Amino acid sequence: MSRILILALATGLLVACKSKPKNVSDEDRVLTFADFRAFFPEPALPYRLNADSLRQQPDSAAFPAKLISQFLPDTLGKDVFKPADKPKFFPRAYLEMNDLQLLVVEGTTRTAAAAWVCIYDKRDTFLQRHVIARTGARVTLGTVLDTRNNLRITTETRRGAGQFSTREDVYSVEEDGRLSLILTNSNEPANAVLYNPVDTFPRKHKYSGNFGSGEMNLLAIRDGEVPQEFRFYIHFSRNKGACIGELDGTGRFTGANTGQFRDKYSSCILDFKFSNNSVTVSETSCGAYRGITCSFEGTYPRKRK
Repeated sequence: MSRILILALATGLLVACKSKPKNVSDEDRVLTFADFRAFFPEPALPYRLNADSLRQQPDSAAFPAKLISQFLPDTLGKDVFKPADKPKFFPRAYLEMNDLQLLVVEGTTRTAAAAWVCIYDKRDTFLQRHVIARTGARVTLGTVLDTRNNLRITTETRRGAGQFSTREDVYSVEEDGRLSLILTNSNEPANAVLYNPVDTFPRKHKYSGNFGSGEMNLLAIRDGEVPQEFRFYIHFSRNKGACIGELDGTGRFTGANTGQFRDKYSSCILDFKFSNNSVTVSETSCGAYRGITCSFEGTYPRKRK
C-alpha cells in the first residue's frame, strides 16, 4: 500500500473520530429539544400507562439533572414528592397530537412514584403538565391515550377493607395544553352507602362536624393533626345520581373562619368559609373529582347529630 493511500486513510479516520457525536449521557453536551425528544420511545396509539408499571425502570435510564433543569418544568415533582426527596426522572413515551407534543415522564423515589404528561407546542414551548399515573396507599391512577386523542384517566380508590371503587374520567386536550373533562364513568351506584374516611378522627374544633342535606350529600370536617389544619371529606350526588363528586384531604386555616385545600396531584383548590351552622365551599379546577355538569360549590348546612 502506497504511503499516499495510508496517509489518506489515516487522515479520514482522524476526521471521523473528531466528528463522532458525544454519547447522549455526557454531562457537557448541549442538547436541543429534538435531542431531548429522542430519549423517548414513540409507541403507537392507544398508549397505556398503569400504576403497576411504575418503578420498573433501571437507574441507568434516568435523566441527568442537567437535562431535567433544561427541558422540564422545575415544579414537575413538587406536588407529589416531599422537599427532602430526591426523585429520579425517566422518559416513558413521546406522542404527537395535532400541533401538540406530549412527553410522558416518570418520577420515582423510594416511597412514591408518579407519571406526568408534559405538553409542548410545535415550537417546543412548554404549556402544561398533568399527573396521569401514580401509586398510593388509598388511590392509584392509570391512563390511556386513545386513537381519538382523548386521555382516559382511571382512578381506583380503596373505600375500606376489600372495598374499591373505580372511576374513569375522559378528557380532551386543548390547544393551550389544558384538559377539558368530557365524561365520567363510575362503578359506584348512586345509592351506595357512603364510606367516610375521616369519620373516626376527633371533632373537638368548633367548626368540626357533618354538613350537607340528604343521605348522599356530606361534607365532614374533622380536627387536623395540628391546630392550623383540618381534615375533610366531601361527597355529593346530584341530578338523581347522574353527577357525583368526591374528595378528601387536609386543608389549612387561612383566617379565623376560612380555610383552603390544595391538591397534591392536580391544580384543584377548594376554599372553605366556616360558620357555626354551615360551610360554604368554592372550587378552582377540580373537574378530576366530579362530573362535568356539577361542582363542589355551595353552602352545606350543619347536620343534626
